[in-house]
Amino acid sequence: MTSQADEPLNKAWKDTCRILLGQEVGELDDFSAYLRRHVEPLERRNSAISGKEVAVSSDKIPKGAPVIAYDEIEEYGKMVARPMDVDKIKDLDSLVENTREMAYYAGNIVLGNSRGAAGSHRCVNVCHALECKDVYDGKYIAYTSSIRSPEYSFGCCFGGDIQFCIKALDPYKQIRCMETFHCNVASDSYYSATLEDCTNCIFSFNQKNRHYMIGNVSLPRDRYAALKAKLVGEIADELRRKKSLPSIIGIISGKGG
Repeated sequence: MTSQADEPLNKAWKDTCRILLGQEVGELDDFSAYLRRHVEPLERRNSAISGKEVAVSSDKIPKGAPVIAYDEIEEYGKMVARPMDVDKIKDLDSLVENTREMAYYAGNIVLGNSRGAAGSHRCVNVCHALECKDVYDGKYIAYTSSIRSPEYSFGCCFGGDIQFCIKALDPYKQIRCMETFHCNVASDSYYSATLEDCTNCIFSFNQKNRHYMIGNVSLPRDRYAALKAKLVGEIADELRRKKSLPSIIGIISGKGG
């Protein structure tokens, strides 16, 4: 997809980077490939009615099936309201085929109290969302799917109640986290997995109620702060230069990507 982030969303991305990385690293659109990684994909097709682009779930709709935008349903209703030509109905197969010709899939479904949503599908009560799917009660989000109540979240999926997160996968109640997997009630953590009730963890795994850890080693706060500043600075530099980072999924799976 080629949708561009609106200015409020781009500003939210920069604010999130300053909070997580201590600095801005560039425009949101430049990081779309990185942020889409490991997130349920969307596909853009052309409306059978207007020809405009429509966001749909890429793995759910058969290739070649006609699609329309959600705001074209009224026009679609008028189109299929025409009575069948009974002279063409010769048997059950012809009836099925006639019915199939009237079946269209709807995309761009954004419901509830939503505004500023672009290239998104099956979202409810979202504010400034870009290429999101199955998101409920979210604001300032991009390339995010299957999450309830995300705020200032980018490239996240499968969970709920997160704020100021980049690439948080399978999260629950996370704040200020980046590149994490399956962490519950965690904050201020980077490149970690399977944390529970933890804060300030970097490259830490399978920890519960632990704090100020790097590589599963607990450190004094001042020592942790100094190492965190160095590591986070390196993360920011690489993200700015390459527009991408190694993923936590790639690291724990041994693939490195």
